[in-house]
Amino acid sequence: MSITQLQAAGRKVGEIPRPIPAPTYLPGPDEMPVDFEQDRPETEPDLNASYRAKADNTYSNIAGPKGDFAIATLEELGFSVPATTPHRGGESIALKRLEDIFLNEEYAATFQKPNTSPTAFEPQSTTLLSPMLHFGALSPRLFYWKAQDLAEKYFQWASKPPESLTGQLLFRDMFFAAQAAIGSPFAQTLDNAYCRFIPWHLPSKVGTKEIGDGAISGEYHIDSPLAETWFKRWKLGMTGFPFVDALMRQLRAEGWIHHLGRHMVACFLTRGGCYVHWERGAEVFEELLIDHEPACNAGNWQWVSCSAFYSQHFRCYSPVAFGQRWDKEGEFIRKWVPELKDLDKKFIYEPWTAWKTTLSEAGVKIEGDGLHGQIDGTYPAPMFNFKERRSVCIAAMKRAYSIGLHGDDDKMKNGAWKKLFDEAGETEMEGSIFRWKPRQLIRSQSTVPEEGPMDRYVKKVKR
Repeated sequence: MSITQLQAAGRKVGEIPRPIPAPTYLPGPDEMPVDFEQDRPETEPDLNASYRAKADNTYSNIAGPKGDFAIATLEELGFSVPATTPHRGGESIALKRLEDIFLNEEYAATFQKPNTSPTAFEPQSTTLLSPMLHFGALSPRLFYWKAQDLAEKYFQWASKPPESLTGQLLFRDMFFAAQAAIGSPFAQTLDNAYCRFIPWHLPSKVGTKEIGDGAISGEYHIDSPLAETWFKRWKLGMTGFPFVDALMRQLRAEGWIHHLGRHMVACFLTRGGCYVHWERGAEVFEELLIDHEPACNAGNWQWVSCSAFYSQHFRCYSPVAFGQRWDKEGEFIRKWVPELKDLDKKFIYEPWTAWKTTLSEAGVKIEGDGLHGQIDGTYPAPMFNFKERRSVCIAAMKRAYSIGLHGDDDKMKNGAWKKLFDEAGETEMEGSIFRWKPRQLIRSQSTVPEEGPMDRYVKKVKR
């Protein structure tokens, strides 16, 4: 499915209705009888259990803990740690933000999502209306018609879908439509006829009594201890690649990162480095994103991993060059990776390339993996040589594409795929990375002086 196909189907349905005006009063309970069975939501698994205090407070009174109908605070709900996100919800805030965006008609009419910066903060470079749409605080029809009316007013120079504001809603609807057509397998590889089978690391365990044989269980096989370590470091923002770590730390603190940042970290976890299953990343985003939509999340992870929707697997985001394109000074990294805040911009995207004396002057020491507590003044060494890993991943993707299995293939389900990949010369994904050491570690063990032209020195380093 593509945006073009969605637009063609939409034209057959007809024009999108304009939003209905807000009611002038709310009907009483007698005027709105409940005509459906009410079921209590499932309470397991409880993803918030680790954040909640021992006292698990619940309130059966609709007026809330103070009887004033106010929204309960995190403390009243039993959470001892305050919210870290600066983003606030609610219809009043959503409508005010929408109004502010469209007051700047030039910005709204010429908005192009690919040209917005993933490193902008306070404020972000995009509308940040996705959480409002997710929670129902903002009507998508109201958003659409605000943007559409403006596009028609400035027709000659207004941006067009998919880059425009209306294009962002179309992407949302495209994934909704794909999920509606495919059903529950859309959020997984198994039984998904449109998702390519790629033998990623950390594959999902399948089937239980509770969920049936055709669904993933939420648990996964650790087929590679090294890949499991990489996955854990990625989740915590401790990969040793500062731009990746800054994005993952922003996600963990704010529950939101720019869509290009999402693409960057998703590519890095899957086909651009770690070769870890996209379902693992989708689960992390599901837990942390405040604008998480099941269809959009699964669809985008399939897109970026080149499992579906997109097939140019040889085009990978660089964890160094991509961030430098948007933020040459490294201010985004300085905010979210404060260990490196005093490092010169020449090295902030690749601290392992800095001289030992340069690191010492900035109060930085490259060591550890960040998984067992981080000592002040330290930053973890990079997990691997990105260029080597990218080459290994591209070769593996090319092999998977040539074999051409999908999620509904019997060979994928019965394990026969292993023989196919063996015959095609599948190589061990962990490869030569055990022999690689960051340049800084090599320098500290060599007899080469720590002063001098870097380029001339690097040529002499044997990896």
